[in-house]
Amino acid sequence: MSVGCTSGPATTTETETGTGTTMGTTSTVGETTTTSTTTGTSEPTTTGEPVTSTGPTVGTTEPPETTTTTTTTSTTTTETTDGGMPMPVACGGKIYQCGDAIDNDGDGAIDGGDKECTSPCDDSEGSLQTDLPGQNLDCKNDCYWDSDSGVGNDKCEYDLQCDPQSPGELIGCGFKQECEPDVPAQCLEVCSELVPNGCDCFGCCHVQTPNGTVDIFLGSAPDCSLTNLDACGTCTFQASCNNVCEPEKCELCFGEDELPEGCEEAGCDEGDVPCMVDMDGVSNCPEGFFCSTGCCQPIEPG
Repeated sequence: MSVGCTSGPATTTETETGTGTTMGTTSTVGETTTTSTTTGTSEPTTTGEPVTSTGPTVGTTEPPETTTTTTTTSTTTTETTDGGMPMPVACGGKIYQCGDAIDNDGDGAIDGGDKECTSPCDDSEGSLQTDLPGQNLDCKNDCYWDSDSGVGNDKCEYDLQCDPQSPGELIGCGFKQECEPDVPAQCLEVCSELVPNGCDCFGCCHVQTPNGTVDIFLGSAPDCSLTNLDACGTCTFQASCNNVCEPEKCELCFGEDELPEGCEEAGCDEGDVPCMVDMDGVSNCPEGFFCSTGCCQPIEPG
């Protein structure tokens, strides 16, 4: 952003006071206005002509009194990041929509600044679906946050057809019978650290609305977004593998962009760095990390 600086011509006004002349000079530079008023007193001349003085006259006047008034107008800008231009961020050596430094859906928000981007490894900036290869193509759900569609690396597994809320109905995975997710120790180790505040390991998230909290499955439909919750399927929040949001600890919950009242920075787990991200997707996280619900998280795969 460039800041303009405008310099206008100085204006001099002379006013006869009877015993002298008052000269005011006003100059404007940028947004600072300085007004100087100099009052001098001189003896009248015998010729009848007025005398104009811009300073003291030796032997005939006292030193002038000078009053300077400065008025400054400033604009306050709240910065949430270290600033800078949005830059592409790779995930596993590839550039996806949520890391390409482009406003793909035309909503004025880029990459991490767009609420529909769950990480730089998300390939859909306009939907909460990630559109990664293989994801949303069958009813078996693994860790939603690890940027792949298989259970091989995390061992997390949950069949969408087991959820009585039928979150997979819109993608051909409607409810059949209740069953529990498979959450071994490896699933908790790999997935739990990646889950945003207010979500479970399988992509079911609490979202605050004017009518209360709703649970939505992020992968339920191509049009599912925070601005179109009606397009999202509802889901059952899984207690066996999740990251419950705690606003009382200043945690920033999923889908929110304002910290809880009275909080100056986001509450994060020990070792995690609090962060904020602007609409251009620029955050204060170090290289190899991205800002997720107020805390810097590693990009997986890096």
